[in-house]
Amino acid sequence: MKPHTIVLIIIILVSIAGITVFKLLSPGLAESRVQQTSDAKDMKGTVRIALDSWIGYYFLRSPVFKRLMRESKYNVEIIDDNANYAERMKRLRTGEIDIAVATVDSYLINAAAEGFPATIIALIDESKGGDAIVAWEAKINTLEKLKGNTDYKIAFTPDSPSEYLLKSIGVHFNISTLLDKSGTWRIETNGAEDAYNKLMAKQADVAVIWEPHVTDALSKEGIIKLLGSEDTEKLIVDILLVNRMYAENNSEIVAVLLANYFKTMLIYTDDTAKLKADIIKETKSSSENVEAMLKGVDWINLVGNAKWYGVLEGSTYQEEELVQTIESTVEILIENGDFTDNPLPKSNAATIINSQFIKQLYTADIAGAGDLDIQSTNSLQKEFTPLSDQEWRQLKQIGTLKVRPITFMSGTADLSTQGELQIDIIVENLKHYPNFRILVKGHSGLRGDTKQNLLLSEQRAETVANYIITRYNVNKNRIHAIGVGGEEPLQRKNDESSRAYNDRLKRVEILLVTDDF
Repeated sequence: MKPHTIVLIIIILVSIAGITVFKLLSPGLAESRVQQTSDAKDMKGTVRIALDSWIGYYFLRSPVFKRLMRESKYNVEIIDDNANYAERMKRLRTGEIDIAVATVDSYLINAAAEGFPATIIALIDESKGGDAIVAWEAKINTLEKLKGNTDYKIAFTPDSPSEYLLKSIGVHFNISTLLDKSGTWRIETNGAEDAYNKLMAKQADVAVIWEPHVTDALSKEGIIKLLGSEDTEKLIVDILLVNRMYAENNSEIVAVLLANYFKTMLIYTDDTAKLKADIIKETKSSSENVEAMLKGVDWINLVGNAKWYGVLEGSTYQEEELVQTIESTVEILIENGDFTDNPLPKSNAATIINSQFIKQLYTADIAGAGDLDIQSTNSLQKEFTPLSDQEWRQLKQIGTLKVRPITFMSGTADLSTQGELQIDIIVENLKHYPNFRILVKGHSGLRGDTKQNLLLSEQRAETVANYIITRYNVNKNRIHAIGVGGEEPLQRKNDESSRAYNDRLKRVEILLVTDDF
């Protein structure tokens, strides 16, 4: 090959290489030019937040929050993963996202396999009517009708607060059917609208749905609410999570994000018209639907967060409500078979909690998060109006809590130590249902004198009621004790001896009832 030909080839190759490099670098140069010739040049970075469309998360994806973050020199990238919690936890672990939201139960279930890659830095909200169990009244009119009966279908969305609500009542009210994950009662749906449609088509007798479909369902004749999240406490709780390494290396950014989050909450709660208008613009929903969604969520402000974390100033003793919520959630998930034992590192709820950011914000009073009536938040001490015996008999039954072996000294109404411990367990469940009255019903065996059995059953019911009142400062108007002796015997089990059967009949039941018809 001639020398000039070789030179020509080299020139062509260099030119091609130059053009290729230029094309590769041009987008980066153009992007750099955009950055340097705009306000973007002053931005410090981008925070990546994974969430979904639940109304409780609105503040994080709102224009107000994004503007406040930009003013703090940070961009916000919202990643809507359609509530794919398993994928969300994986991305937290790998660092593809920095911040994420979840319910307490969904975090426990999905983060265990990922080694709990994030810590809880704030409480977002509680569902307060946003989720509910509704049913065709002619088929199922109380939770009690779900017991010992498999002739029904329930439509619900798996891996959602709907399923956790079912799990909770299955455990608390001892509805064994709901604990059967392969049961024929299950109709798994793709969201609340799908569950609602199956209920309307009567393919399901019961549906677990969220707003605005709850309001739509209850507007139909023949459909009633069996239980709504407005009547629960610390059950469906949304949390804000931060990748552990991100929190360690970028604590200043996390603090800025939280401060702006609570400022956003304050801005919107001071201007509810703007909140509603912005949500309508985002969701394209009607004004009525947005109002229904807003009624179903109870956002937790900065002071509320301080209370949940147990860092309120000026209090000699504070319960760590977040710890208690995590622990009760673990118990529910274990009883449902999601775990065989406590999945938390060292079985310690504190290992997934980071209180430093809330404590710092609360101490500095950044964001002016508003007041909270601390005294009113003790669910066991809620005030109730007095009722006559006749009025108590007219109350609507919600359901009977799991019957536990409350034992007494032989032949007396004196509680044993073990009996007191069993009541303490029952009270832990009662904390989740603050709006219902409590009916304590004593039962006796079938042996012996009928009148004496009736009297003893009354005395034992009164003993249990008085223990709950005095030990936990429960309002006396909320609780009522009756005895029925052997008038309501249980069904005898196959091959059950007479003695075992008679002993099982001697029980004290705790029923939740309501005058809200």
